[in-house]
Amino acid sequence: MPAIDILLLVLSGFFALNMGGSGVAPAFGVALGSKMIRPRPAFFLYGTFVVLGALLLGKGVAKTLGNDLVPPVTFDRFTTLAVVGSAALALLAANILKIPQSTIWVTVFSITAVGLVRGNLNTDTLFRRIYPAWVALPLASFALSAGITRIFYPLRGWNYRLYEHLLKHEWKLKWLVVASSCYVALANGGNNVANVVGPLSAAKVLPMRTAFLLMAPIFGFGAALFRSPAKTVGNMVVPIGLFSASIVNIVTGTILIVASSFRIPQSLVQVNMFAVLAVSLVKDGAYQMSRHRTIWRIFALWFITPLIAVGTTWMLLVFSK
Repeated sequence: MPAIDILLLVLSGFFALNMGGSGVAPAFGVALGSKMIRPRPAFFLYGTFVVLGALLLGKGVAKTLGNDLVPPVTFDRFTTLAVVGSAALALLAANILKIPQSTIWVTVFSITAVGLVRGNLNTDTLFRRIYPAWVALPLASFALSAGITRIFYPLRGWNYRLYEHLLKHEWKLKWLVVASSCYVALANGGNNVANVVGPLSAAKVLPMRTAFLLMAPIFGFGAALFRSPAKTVGNMVVPIGLFSASIVNIVTGTILIVASSFRIPQSLVQVNMFAVLAVSLVKDGAYQMSRHRTIWRIFALWFITPLIAVGTTWMLLVFSK
């Protein structure tokens, strides 16, 4: 195997590690933060369901990233190195700062930089499919989570009996939280592992299925390596109980699976975070939610890290000419 292919595989594995560290926050952040499950079994379940989701659902999103934003022939070895390396650098910065970041955003922005430099960016895919979904799906997550949460909060006459019934079955709710966390991990594998597989398969470094089999387990292992973003969501944004956690997970996982079925690369972190914000709005009110410093740190980094990815990709391609 040529040296550049080995370097590309190593860098892709490093990117997958960082993606796993960022993606475990939406999947198991609530379960870990509320101590419903210990870290080791949580990371094992996360990795298992990420691999399963990647193999079952990941092909369509990988084709979008590898074929639809720029022509596949654009992904020569060096261009793929630039995309994967820039995205990995941006995501590493987010993990070091303990902020869950969208793996999709940094990848799409990196590929967008490639299309702008090469002059072959497919703007229809970007502006008619991806960007509208990036706006609509997090808002749908917020609206659905807020609407369902308002059924149970605040406690009042008609829902008090339902709340008492749920408390009697608390052990079932704990299992529901863990099961729904696995559901999010499955959805995450079906959408986000494609970030690294799409460019690799387009560059013909590895066949798509082989790339999924190689990168998905590394993605899962990254959860254990970079566990701090999970603590940020699970402990620092809003206290979330058993039922609220299940709502957040089920809404998040379902929206991401729908996105994958339409071959749309969608940010799990954004969809999940807007669901958590909906719970915060219902429980704490808009004023308290708006004063939360962690939320503003997350929002700020969401926009900074894609710019790092774009800038790094742009410089690598322009100065390599």
